[in-house]
Amino acid sequence: MQSTKLGIIGLGRHGSRYARHAAQDVEALRLTAICRRDEAAGLALAGNLGCRWTGDAGELIASDDVDAVVLVTVPSLLPELVTLAAKLGKPLLVEKPVAAGLEIGRAMLAAVESANIYCIAGHTLRFNSLCLAMRDEIGRLGRIDTLTFSQRFPPQLQLDWLDDPARSGGGNIMHTGVHCFDLLRWFTGLEVSSVACSTRSAVTTDTEDNFVASLQLSNGSTLAQVNCSRSSNSRNGLIEISGEHGQLVGDHVLGTLHFLGPDGPRELTPGAPVMTVPAILESFAAGVGGKRGATAASYRDGLAAVAVAEACYRSVSSGRFEDVAAV
Repeated sequence: MQSTKLGIIGLGRHGSRYARHAAQDVEALRLTAICRRDEAAGLALAGNLGCRWTGDAGELIASDDVDAVVLVTVPSLLPELVTLAAKLGKPLLVEKPVAAGLEIGRAMLAAVESANIYCIAGHTLRFNSLCLAMRDEIGRLGRIDTLTFSQRFPPQLQLDWLDDPARSGGGNIMHTGVHCFDLLRWFTGLEVSSVACSTRSAVTTDTEDNFVASLQLSNGSTLAQVNCSRSSNSRNGLIEISGEHGQLVGDHVLGTLHFLGPDGPRELTPGAPVMTVPAILESFAAGVGGKRGATAASYRDGLAAVAVAEACYRSVSSGRFEDVAAV
């Protein structure tokens, strides 16, 4: 089978992870080009991975030695790159958040869909074995009443752009919360209709690093809460789903999962832990080849999570529930 020739734009910590897995762990992909502003670091990585380096993102997208593109850039750079890739018919994997805001995201969505290119969002938690197990088990709960997501991660002060709203599009809501907003939609098949949100900044200056959001879902009866921080020297990924027949309580960082019913807790065994970056790259390669699975988030799905984030920011300003705009 012929490998898809892949180019990656954005080679920071996360982008370098994509590059290494693409070069070493995904047989259906052949990493041919990377783009990084730091020439010395880019050349060194390219030499290690057996591909070429360029400092020109547009040249990489347009090159004949690139069939498909992964974008792991700051959100402010996405409009130009997504639009160019769509114009040239290059399939895309766009790391989350897929846009710095809903309005510009709608323009990118129009470009992607009018060009009919394969484009997925980098919502890698959909490939986490614990999250997959919870989605498989959710039917045993019957009616779903509430969902709670609680994630804690250390600060990322080494990323100067992350605390610059002009480049990042926002803080922890946009860069951690969107994972939870996407899982919420993926687990339930429901949309978020309105949100109320509060934020705090413990270590950041210009963006929030803590937030709590209450969400009302489109069926009019299910409620959710998302509570995330990037100010603790710790990591967790708690997910609790409560329904008429019991609860599912899992943690995608710790890899634990329990069903809580009338007879007490029962430990469930999720699938073996997987590395989510090579998993999403495998899915992307299959989709580029025409075998599109159901797990990956589409660009439209990614933009739906951004729409929830944007409503959270409006709520912070207004102090009340805000409706989530349709994508």
